[in-house]
Amino acid sequence: MIKLLIQRGSHEIGGSCVELAFNDSRIILDVGMPLVNPDGSQFNMREYEGLSGEELFDKQVLPQVNGLYAWQKPSVNAVLISHAHMDHHGFLKHVHPDIPVYMSEGTHKLLEISALFSGGAAPPDKCKYFTWPSSFEIGAFIITPHLVDHSSFSSFAFEIEAEGKRVFYSGDFRTHGYIGNAIKALYENVQPEVDALIMEGTMLGRSDESAQTEKDLSEESAEICKQTEKAVFIYQAGQNISRAVSFFKAALQSHRLFIPDVYTAYVLDVLCHCPGGDKLPYPGKPGFDNVRVWYPNRITRMLDRKGQMDIAHRYTSQKMTKEEMAADLSKVMLFVRPGMERDLKKLEELSGSLSGSTLIYSLWEGYKSQDNTKRFLDTIESMGIKVETLHSSGHADIPSLQQMVNTLKPRKLIPIHTFNPEEYDRLFNCPVITESQLVI
Repeated sequence: MIKLLIQRGSHEIGGSCVELAFNDSRIILDVGMPLVNPDGSQFNMREYEGLSGEELFDKQVLPQVNGLYAWQKPSVNAVLISHAHMDHHGFLKHVHPDIPVYMSEGTHKLLEISALFSGGAAPPDKCKYFTWPSSFEIGAFIITPHLVDHSSFSSFAFEIEAEGKRVFYSGDFRTHGYIGNAIKALYENVQPEVDALIMEGTMLGRSDESAQTEKDLSEESAEICKQTEKAVFIYQAGQNISRAVSFFKAALQSHRLFIPDVYTAYVLDVLCHCPGGDKLPYPGKPGFDNVRVWYPNRITRMLDRKGQMDIAHRYTSQKMTKEEMAADLSKVMLFVRPGMERDLKKLEELSGSLSGSTLIYSLWEGYKSQDNTKRFLDTIESMGIKVETLHSSGHADIPSLQQMVNTLKPRKLIPIHTFNPEEYDRLFNCPVITESQLVI
């Protein structure tokens, strides 16, 4: 029998960590950093700066998994990472170096990019890529990754089997993105009546309505572009590749230049060469003549300081200066974020005024209350730039969650990545288990 332990995430969004054990085999699904503290306040890792991993474990900041960490005798066979969001991989650096970590190539590349640009920890040395479609063995377990659509490129769910018992871990997923064929393939390839379904419920408690599709979001943003007299500024997560594609399509429809900053351009470039990324736009790619790149002062100085100016130089022929943008703002779709205020002030100076421009805010509404976001949006509005919110979640809406339950027909449904586990009984017609430890 498979022993299943939700180490973290059964009553919160973020910090996901699940342990599965069968005889002498143990695997860990995700080792995420929390988004909230036990009291519900926002988690801030800076409060623990200077503490060792062992001290973080003693304070229960790290998931309480014995045999997982660098100062312990390793007794875990492997760690599986579903995707490249911090609340699923943020504590990887504390994992014992002898324990192999499995992830997709796209996830690995995103972790490398984050380490380069943000100064965070690099991916572990003992990193192994899995491919899709495929299966592989870890101890007594047979692991089958299943590609899912999410706001992180190359995200996966996992089907885990041992001696005829099957556990399905949804990771984070949705059905309203561009790779809807992924969920169709998943349902065609996973036999129903899984013994346990560990399923995310991020959207529970927010809305029972279907989420806006990326296609509809793109068309709505194209209309905003057409109705905007001057520049259109895009404020989104730099690694949300699906959203970048939505805005790229909108730029094409509205005859604007698609101008990511050098960071976003590099993300698109690297992922374009990973499995599943061949259709992504990036500066210099043949046939993508409307793609340019711009160089915010802060990012360019950082690359210079780190000896990484080769990244900047690779897009020189596609560079667009502020002077060129100012000459015709009506052709501009420019990616911006906090820390670029001085660049925007310079663009305002060169063009005379940015009034008549629009910023599309494409992030979770809750971020607007954070100090740096609030300051940035205040600066934007002080320049006469209209702010429009246009966002769709990276997580499954309730109809999509119900579809997964109805298709996989689990014998046991286990909530994870949700603040509302009590909603599962109301929404899903199957036995719901809210205990953190059980035997399958």
